[in-house]
Amino acid sequence: MQSLNVTIVCNVLPTESPEKIKNAIRKVFGDVAFTDDERRIIAEGDKQAVESLINVIARERIAARAYFLFKARKKGDSIIFPLERDPLTVGKISFGEDSAVPPIWVEIRGNVDEVLERLRSIADNA
Repeated sequence: MQSLNVTIVCNVLPTESPEKIKNAIRKVFGDVAFTDDERRIIAEGDKQAVESLINVIARERIAARAYFLFKARKKGDSIIFPLERDPLTVGKISFGEDSAVPPIWVEIRGNVDEVLERLRSIADNA
């Protein structure tokens, strides 16, 4: 995958441990760089972080769903989508905003058509 970057943003609730949130993000995105304050965590990663996300999507067998969601949310050279927090703590993915807890927002930037093609290929071979 060529030039890709990912930004993960999570608002920290008063009852949450920022370290727990960071560990959950690492389980899906691997080695990312964190900046945070008391109310928000921001993680930045490169193509390796996107590759880690795609590997989790493939392992979870949700490539077709991810492909259609990402395609619908693609705007120019970026894709912005929500991830539910709870599944991330065990290295799983659930897309959505329906949880009582606000989602973690993810933005992939760069050659996102390559990400879509990769997801479609995984879905077709499943």
